[in-house]
Amino acid sequence: MPEPEDDGGDPACWLRRVCPGCGRLADEDPPTRCAACGAQLPAE
Repeated sequence: MPEPEDDGGDPACWLRRVCPGCGRLADEDPPTRCAACGAQLPAE
């Protein structure tokens, strides 16, 4: 039987870096601001 293909994808731990305003992935962990739209990404 053939090996299953690796689905890949981004790690779930990056979810907190997703901008709530535009959906872009921030360059650093929160707290920070989105470089694209300026929205605040809270520290949780």
